[in-house]
Order: sequence, then structure tokens, then C-alpha cells
Amino acid sequence: MNNNTKFIIGGGISGLIYGFYNKDYQIISPDVGGKLKNNYLTSTVLLHDTPETKRLLSDLKIIAEPKAQVMRYFYHKKLQENIPANLKEIMITKKLTSWKDLNKLSLDFKITDDTLSTNDTYIPIFKASLDKVIKVLAKEVKILKDKVVRITENEIITEKNRYRYTDIVSTIPAPIFWKLYGREKNLKYLPETFVLSKTNPVQETDLYWDLIYFIDKSIPFTRVSRYGNDFLYEFTDELSHKELGNILPKADIINVYTDPFGIVITDLNNIPPPNVRFLGRFATWNHAYKIQDVIKDSIARYDFISIWNKQKDFNANFFDFNVKNIELQQKLTKEFILHVEDEAHELLREINWKMGQYKIKEVDRTHLLEEWIDVFKYWLGIGNVWGFTIEDFFNEFWRKSAIVDDRFKHLLTNKPKAKEDKQ
Repeated sequence: MNNNTKFIIGGGISGLIYGFYNKDYQIISPDVGGKLKNNYLTSTVLLHDTPETKRLLSDLKIIAEPKAQVMRYFYHKKLQENIPANLKEIMITKKLTSWKDLNKLSLDFKITDDTLSTNDTYIPIFKASLDKVIKVLAKEVKILKDKVVRITENEIITEKNRYRYTDIVSTIPAPIFWKLYGREKNLKYLPETFVLSKTNPVQETDLYWDLIYFIDKSIPFTRVSRYGNDFLYEFTDELSHKELGNILPKADIINVYTDPFGIVITDLNNIPPPNVRFLGRFATWNHAYKIQDVIKDSIARYDFISIWNKQKDFNANFFDFNVKNIELQQKLTKEFILHVEDEAHELLREINWKMGQYKIKEVDRTHLLEEWIDVFKYWLGIGNVWGFTIEDFFNEFWRKSAIVDDRFKHLLTNKPKAKEDKQ
């Protein structure tokens, strides 16, 4: 019998990294590596030169040399070192347009996800084999080779078994997760087809490149990256072998792969259900989420118990939790509430809230965050003073949430119809 209650759904690189740093979690996946099982797709995932990536490589005892991923742009039948901002907008628009519809390409398209662009001509990365990273990670984690077919509020059902859980980290694409959870969501995306070829897309050039973005709408692929001595072409949308033969008739094709969720249109309203965390670009449905963010979130302490105990430890300077003193509890409650009100007003002063005085100053998010945390710490102190436990907090939170959810649903179903205007 498996007594584990913490699981990671998905055996891709995000799940492997989280499992490596959180040994109390067990991966459930039919395979290891996710789409990176296709080795050539590792050229689409970069190990950026960040403190988080350095930490991972060091922990895996993998030596990797720093390198620059050099980007170029192909425009007007010429390879160029850089392009102006307006052409980068066209580049984003092209990436968000099916290769079949490029003849209709225009800048009327509303760009909401500019993380698809880049502001430089190179990216500082580490030259390391992702194949090796995945193999080392796989040896260090616990993996149940099984396929999840359903997820409920407290159970994971697989093809071979059923598992009760207390915590889930989901790294699979959000549309798949929500379908397994029984609550499909309308998340926007575009398929992406990857074509590995021996044919160089740019024959004559003196410019070195690792990655080329193709701006011209007459060219159906969006970018090409090097994979050893081969080249990986990327097309927005699905592409059949027959269509590929018409588009690249002279290309020496090695392999073709279509990722149905290849291009994510970021949706920050993709919020996980209770006891579930989303990790990675496709789980969070956030195109800006990179490998270094996965590493950071895998290492960081986000557990509420640590926050609860830290604040209680500080409040022990003012209150002996072994002694029940109703008079002191009431006095401290009054003082905490006054502090909450004062800190709330300090937070208010960080924004342009007065009537007729909007946009006088620029909102400083750092100051705003600090004042919000100050409010939270004093607010948490009220619960500490009255000896409420973290179990009390969670139980009451979910009880009250069920009540307000029911009230809201009742309001929606019993909303009075607008009276028709009399003619």
C-alpha cells in the first residue's frame, strides 16, 4: 500500500525539479521527460544564467559553461542583427497567427502577451545537456509509472490505483488538469509544429546565430534554432506531412512533432483548486514562466505553517501563550485592530485614492507590498492572541467559503430579470 499523500502530476522537467527538491512528494506519470523525450525539443528550452539555475546545476553536480544564445532576425530576405520595436510587434503577431492565415497578417491584432518578444540580441545561458539534467533528476526522485484518469477534491484515480492526497503539484497543461478535475476551462492556446531538418534556412551569411526569428509573412515558419548540426523549424498551428512537403519541398526532414498546447496565451485567472499548486509554464498558463521560476518555486518556502509559527513566535514577546488572561487578550485585540487600521491607511496612502486626485503619483508596488504585509502581520496577531490554531483557521476559512460561494450562486440563479422598456 502506498502511504504517500503528496503527489506531483507530470514527469516533465518541472515535475522532476520539484520532486528533486521536495523528497516527500512522489511523481505520477506514465513516462519521464514529458515532451522533451523528443531530444531535439531540448533546443527550445534554455537554461538561463540565473542564481536559481546555478543552484540546480550545482546540486546535480553538473558542470556547465556560460554561453550567449545569439538571436538574429530575418526580414526582407536578409538576416539582420536586430530590428526596431514595431517589427517585434509584427513578430509577436506572426507567432500568434496560424501559418495558414499569414496572408491576412496585420497589426490590427491586439497584443496582450508581449513576453513572446525579446529586447536584446542574445540571452545569457548555460551550455548544458538537458538530456543529462533530466536523467540525473530522474534518478533522484520517486516515480509511479501510471496514468492519471481523474482527480477529485481528495483523491487521484489512475489506470492502476487510487490515491488519497493532501497536496498536489500539477505540472501538466492546465486544460488537461481541469478536464481531469471535472471542470473544463476556456484557456486560449495555439498548437505548434516542430520540424527537425538537416536543411539550413539561411545559406549565405557572415552572421553567427543560434536562433532566428523570421518576420516576413511570406515565410510560414516563425523561428529556427540549431540542434547540433541540424535545424529545428517552428510553425504556429498543426502541419500535415503533405502540407510540409508543399512548404519545404527541398528540405531534408528528420522528424516532425506537434505540441497541441505549444503556444500559451497567458491567463492569470487560471487559479488552482484547494490543496493543488500549479508549477511550470503550461500548468500556470503563463508564457513568462521559465525554468528558473520552476527552480525558485521548488526551493522556496510557501507553506502557511511556517508563516503562522513565525508570527506567533514574534507575538510571544507580548503574550504568554501558556496563560489565559482574558483582560490582556481583549486589550491586545484592541491594539492589534488599531494597528491594522493604521497600517491599512498607510497602504491607502500608497495609491491615488482621493476623488479628483487620480494619477498624481506613480504607484510603487514595492511600498504597496510592504504595507500590505504589515496589515497581514497585525491581522494574524489577533488569531494568535486568542489561541486559534492553524487547523481552526483552515476549517473556518473553508466553512465560510462554502457559505459565501452558495450565497453567490443563489444570487446568480435568482437574479431578477431586467424589465423590458415600454414601447
